[in-house]
Amino acid sequence: MYGYAGRILVVDLFNREYKVMNFEESLARLYIGGKGVANKILYNYGIWDYDPFSPDNLLVFASGPLGGTRIPMASRAWCAFRSPLTGILGGSNLGGTLAAIMKYAGVDVLVVRGSSREPVYLVVEGGGVEFRSASHLWGLDAIETEEILQRDHGRDTAVLAIGPAGENLVRFASINHDRWRQFGRTGAGAVMGSKRLKAIVFKPVRRDIDVAKPEELGEYLRNLTLKLLPDPTTKALREGGTPRLVEIANRMGFFPSYYWSKVRVDGWERIEWGYMKQHYFVKAGACLYCSVACHRLVESRKFGVRVDIEYETIFALGGLLGITDPDWIIAFNDLADRLGMDTISLGNVIGFAVELSRRGLIDYKIDWGEPEKVRQLIVDIAYRRGLGEVLADGVAMAARRFGAEDIAVHVKGLEPAAYDPRTLRGMALGYSIAARGADHLGTMAYAIDIAGRAGGRLSLERDKVVAVRDYENLGALMDSLLLCKFGRYIYNFQNMAEMLSLVTGYNYTAEQMIEIAERIVTLTRLINVKMGVDRSKDQLPRRLYEPVEFEGKEYKLTKEEVERALDMYYELRGWDERGVPREETLKRLGIT
Repeated sequence: MYGYAGRILVVDLFNREYKVMNFEESLARLYIGGKGVANKILYNYGIWDYDPFSPDNLLVFASGPLGGTRIPMASRAWCAFRSPLTGILGGSNLGGTLAAIMKYAGVDVLVVRGSSREPVYLVVEGGGVEFRSASHLWGLDAIETEEILQRDHGRDTAVLAIGPAGENLVRFASINHDRWRQFGRTGAGAVMGSKRLKAIVFKPVRRDIDVAKPEELGEYLRNLTLKLLPDPTTKALREGGTPRLVEIANRMGFFPSYYWSKVRVDGWERIEWGYMKQHYFVKAGACLYCSVACHRLVESRKFGVRVDIEYETIFALGGLLGITDPDWIIAFNDLADRLGMDTISLGNVIGFAVELSRRGLIDYKIDWGEPEKVRQLIVDIAYRRGLGEVLADGVAMAARRFGAEDIAVHVKGLEPAAYDPRTLRGMALGYSIAARGADHLGTMAYAIDIAGRAGGRLSLERDKVVAVRDYENLGALMDSLLLCKFGRYIYNFQNMAEMLSLVTGYNYTAEQMIEIAERIVTLTRLINVKMGVDRSKDQLPRRLYEPVEFEGKEYKLTKEEVERALDMYYELRGWDERGVPREETLKRLGIT
């Protein structure tokens, strides 16, 4: 099978056994790889029958057929599991070197089940697995762990590691990689910690992937790169990375601040990229085989730390908490990475705590713009100490504990990213229907809104719903090939079909790619339906229906327009009015 290593590796941690399964052609043709294949494995397994912290919950790590081929932006890998944060299907996407090196190590998919009796790490090489004691690593932070394992196993390895937050089952713990990359969202690190699996090391045994038509692919990629480099969006990412969005968000009024009560933070000029570039920027970086180089390494001389900073972290650990001091945001970023926590959920849960404190609902004093207290809370959450014990379970569970569900901001238990749906209406639908909760990347609706497409950013009419559906299809396909979402302006169903055909030797059409994307989206929904998701769960929190003021104008999202958008979306998907896939839709897509 060209483009594939051809192996699915299934590891049993309890018995310290593994088996190798063939990656069947039929699975590749129907679900491609990455998210599609990972979710199909969970579906066949019946993941809904197992508690997130049960030894029988699976962790599925998957690359795609484009990984390791040197195709620009084919640098992502996928992780799927039942989420301890949301209780439904969890999933996360990660850049760096993993997508290529896990295939160079001889596997397309690694499935981990069971729990080890004592801390363990895995070494994957040549399609096999070695089990090693991690007793000397348990308790170390994620970056220290990676540094030790790369020293012991080689700098050309790809390492996945958890920090203390994962060990302590913080429900939004991340799995770290390449120092600053993470499987961040929905708590994969906590699942890994529950299995007492500290790390996974992938050791390459080769440095390339066999493709069906190498010469034709090379010529195709040369032409594609000529289009990629001058594209305005990729140029903007090359010049400012994701932090460039801070200025755009504050000028347009969609930057969630002071725990979702405002859409611009006071003093935002100190955290926009122009200022940070002048005072904190060290250098740009890139994932493996990526010509965009959107990473931005910054340094706080005040605290003596360097991080690869992202827009979402500046929002979550900055604006959402009323903090606009870059030194502190950089310090929080470093601390969260080392302890191993998703910065989006972390910032949201601390913002929620500030809101509770201001309302006198908890016996804990913290207010906007108090960085020392934020730093202490970050540590307390990772080690489940004091208030951190409750906050470590995420906003939804903390809200139930404190009787404050009316002010809690989440969808299906997942805290949202940095796009306020009152001023970016496509995100209202995006957050509502996204499979893993209040997720921005499933539909990428923010990109439609910011660009003013499909009726503009304040529209939630049929054109916008169709655009969101189409972008969700595009995203599902990119997550299965796997391609970085920042390639959405370059990659489309036609050229993805052409590339995949050149890599695999199978003949794909754009129409077939759309059908595969629809199959993945609907299968994903079906898994969630079996875990209790329907229209009643596709609901925005009350707070996002409260009006917000920006530049003297009031912006208000209504429940009626969101419900109408849900009706249109379900119809387009072939789901019923409850949001459940119809039998004829499942039959049409070949989901059995």
